[in-house]
Amino acid sequence: MYTTAFLDRVNLGTAALTMNSDLGLSAAAFGLATGIFSAGYIVLQIPSNMALYRIGPRRWLGLLMFCWGAVATCTGFVQGEGSLITVRVLLGAAESGFLPGMLLYLTYWFAPARRGLISVIASLPLYAVIGTPLSAVIMQGTDGLGGLAGWRWMFIFEGLPSVLIGLLVLGWLIDRPERARWLTAEERAALRTEVPAPTEDRPRIRLADLTARLRDVRLLTFTVATGLLWVGFSALTAFLPLIIKGFAESYHTKLSLVQTGLITALVYLPAIAAALYWARHSDRHAERVWHSAAGALLAAVGVFVAINGHGLIVTLIGTVLLTAGIYASLSLMWQLPIGHLKPGPAVAVGIAFTTTLGNLGSFASPYVIGWLRDSSGNFDSGLYFVAAALFACAALTVLANRIRAKES
Repeated sequence: MYTTAFLDRVNLGTAALTMNSDLGLSAAAFGLATGIFSAGYIVLQIPSNMALYRIGPRRWLGLLMFCWGAVATCTGFVQGEGSLITVRVLLGAAESGFLPGMLLYLTYWFAPARRGLISVIASLPLYAVIGTPLSAVIMQGTDGLGGLAGWRWMFIFEGLPSVLIGLLVLGWLIDRPERARWLTAEERAALRTEVPAPTEDRPRIRLADLTARLRDVRLLTFTVATGLLWVGFSALTAFLPLIIKGFAESYHTKLSLVQTGLITALVYLPAIAAALYWARHSDRHAERVWHSAAGALLAAVGVFVAINGHGLIVTLIGTVLLTAGIYASLSLMWQLPIGHLKPGPAVAVGIAFTTTLGNLGSFASPYVIGWLRDSSGNFDSGLYFVAAALFACAALTVLANRIRAKES
């Protein structure tokens, strides 16, 4: 579900290789269309997670997935900047509940000491490793089929599977361990010693649960840090194919669509290895803060290597460090706000609150980077903006931990 959700969200970056010229989009306009996804996403995340907590993951996540698949398919029929922005807002609204819902769902099944690695496994960037080359192949292979551009077919072919998987989720996803027939009674009992069951099936979520989060200084600080990390994350998902193509051209190397997609996928492979290793290391040492900060710092260093490297290989190594650092930190950052919240509605609202405000970074980042690209003629200034956000993310993560220690 995560793979298809993010593929339907970020395949716009691959489509941009030909779509922008077809629709007459500037880098700033494309950045706006990318970032505007977060508008509906931000508004509806908290209500969506409250709905999931109330009616159950199976029905809510299955419905969301069906809806975002239908909207993603419609992206293949946009005619210009206005219709593209409209579809992106609707896609963000449909996907708004998935990420916080997934994180909440994992808390039903896994103890805190296991969630670092589990979150990484659930959120591996397979949408980039598999999806980016696949998107490029579809675009190149179907261009002109039925009179449609290849990027249009790409959106259609990659949106329809989400519709089908949404129907499967509605039929097969198990809400909680108590309802899993494939667990024995002994296994359910053992699991409940690690992950206590809620005291009531349909607990009420009150306005006080939200206002309490607004007064939580630690949660707010972690949330701002998460938003700064998402500045880098959204820059990768929106612009990485264009950045790689731009770096190649600066060294007088021309890449085809498929070559750009393959190189983008290869950049993500070390990110997967780094994320798995770092999450396991974090779980074993029961430590999240310094692991999260170290990932953000590694990503910031990668920006400087990519921009100032001499030669395409060194530049790509810097891009690998940037990607690996962000993914090593990302899943661990999601765990930080959960750690000091009491189980129940507070966790549901707290997760959604963090991802909602954190997505403000995703909203602003693509437009700022696109505007800087149009102004300077390359992505260097935009990447320096990303590096500054990542350094600030690391600092705020450590600061939030000190606030927590002081208040404890």
